[in-house]
Amino acid sequence: MRAIDTKILDELEMLYGDKDCFYPLREWFGTAEVHWANLERLFTVADYAKKHDPSIAEKITAYNKRLVDLFHQTKDSASGWESKHKEKRGLSTEDYVEATDESWDALDKWAITQEKLRCLILEFIRFLYSVISEM
Repeated sequence: MRAIDTKILDELEMLYGDKDCFYPLREWFGTAEVHWANLERLFTVADYAKKHDPSIAEKITAYNKRLVDLFHQTKDSASGWESKHKEKRGLSTEDYVEATDESWDALDKWAITQEKLRCLILEFIRFLYSVISEM
């Protein structure tokens, strides 16, 4: 394993190993670029692994696709929420009282998608460690 790959995987594992690594919904959309940059770093390590072990290329491609899909689902949810609530600075008690089951379900879905993304990143990191350590 190249030293830079190890460093990238170590940093990402430490970051996404923290359950609070993602920002609250209001802030997530503004930091999506940071999360995308982290995924690009992970994809760089994955590309290196594919070049050195073509037999795992299909599995890495599947991971990449799932990660990109979950990232966009999370970003789209945050973006939709952001555009609906842009004019509000904070939620009042009335906002919570008026919230519908649909809006709470949307928030729950966003939180679940975000957690799936975090877990998949960690799973992919562990997979890359196992592959790269065998090189």
